[in-house]
Amino acid sequence: MNEQRISRRKFLQWSAGVAGMAALAACAPPAAAPAAAPAGGEAAAPAAAPAAEMITLTTGHAWEAAFQPHQAEFDRLYSESHPGVTVEMTNNTWGDHQKVVPTWAAANTLPDIVYVHGSRAFPWAFEGITIPTQDYIASDEAFDVASIWEESLSLYRFRGVQHAIPYDHGPLILGYNKNMFDEAGIAYPDASWTFDKMREVAAQLTKTDGDVPQWGWSGSYPNFGNTGYGPSISGWGATLLNDEETELLLDSAEARTAIQFWMDMIHVDKSAPTPAESEAFEQGAWISGRVGMTPAASWNAPTFTKFCPFTWDVAPLPAGPVKRSTGSFGSGYGITKDTKHPDAAWEYMSAYLSEEGMIYMWGDTGRGSPARESGYRAWMASAVAPEHAEFFIDALNEYALTGRPYQTLAAAELGDITGRQAGLLRSGETDVETAINAIMAEGQPVLDAATARLAG
Repeated sequence: MNEQRISRRKFLQWSAGVAGMAALAACAPPAAAPAAAPAGGEAAAPAAAPAAEMITLTTGHAWEAAFQPHQAEFDRLYSESHPGVTVEMTNNTWGDHQKVVPTWAAANTLPDIVYVHGSRAFPWAFEGITIPTQDYIASDEAFDVASIWEESLSLYRFRGVQHAIPYDHGPLILGYNKNMFDEAGIAYPDASWTFDKMREVAAQLTKTDGDVPQWGWSGSYPNFGNTGYGPSISGWGATLLNDEETELLLDSAEARTAIQFWMDMIHVDKSAPTPAESEAFEQGAWISGRVGMTPAASWNAPTFTKFCPFTWDVAPLPAGPVKRSTGSFGSGYGITKDTKHPDAAWEYMSAYLSEEGMIYMWGDTGRGSPARESGYRAWMASAVAPEHAEFFIDALNEYALTGRPYQTLAAAELGDITGRQAGLLRSGETDVETAINAIMAEGQPVLDAATARLAG
């Protein structure tokens, strides 16, 4: 652990010396000219240069309590290697953050740097909450933006210009309970699996006639969220939205077939718990060890490793009737309109989201799914990563797409509409046709209004 801290400290010092050199030179006050010599005397000593400006950078995060000390340690090391710069952190809960940031913006009290979930990147750029970083990226060769996945960068562009920058981006693949498979004598999932095979095995793993029920599948789908709708429907050739994000496309035969598939696993096969059945377990049916398979993201790994009373691993997401496809999504950081120190804010961002920064913050700790492959591979070597974590990278490189919506001002409202209907479907309170009709009737006017606002 000590050696790791020393190496990261060296990284921060290197970052200060190289990435910040040009900015520091540009900001340095000019040297004072020598004072004129009095008649017949020697020149007076030059006037003392003005003291360097002391800068306080403010940041707005959405970390859980357990991760905040690691963030504070990064900030301490950064300040140590950047004399004159102090970093002050404000932390919101994830849910509150999305509401607090627009409130800060209205009061012109935004921090210099702020956490930006991918679903908020587009509207916050439109509203002027974040400012472009394109020129900084272009002039900072050490930052190496090319090693960040293009799929993740695209989330944070507004009208072709980069605003926020991703720190993580990950796909959903298949997680499974190895103990349950071993007890049943069933081979683990592999790349040959289709969703039909998964459904067959889920039924074989299900035992609901005892005191403590067991299910083969978690019942997580249908789900129309940014990561969820991809694996829910795209394997059948269906999609939620057109590429321009102006039209809902859920009213299709392919979408109906896909949604009915997941509904039948819950309500016909009984091989997945209803939401109420899962909630009967304190930490849900999956973490309680009562489910054989569930969607898994790399950011789930710390929770799964800490709380699951069984050995878990991951496999490629099964293929649908048309293709293998899944959703991916992430989060980033942006510089805000209220910063008084944009150059210093970029220096911090450049270190924080560099290759070394991502490894230190989210790779070595096992906390997330870094948006650079080098960071992701560091996460794969962490204590919390499952044995076959490379399947996450395979998905990112081969069949994961960023889950829409993310280029509309209606993303949050549309998410509420689709999320409500998905919940009713999983609980059995509505049927596929009714849910699709409700989403189309409520969602399309919201998209239309957002499109008009963007154009106006």
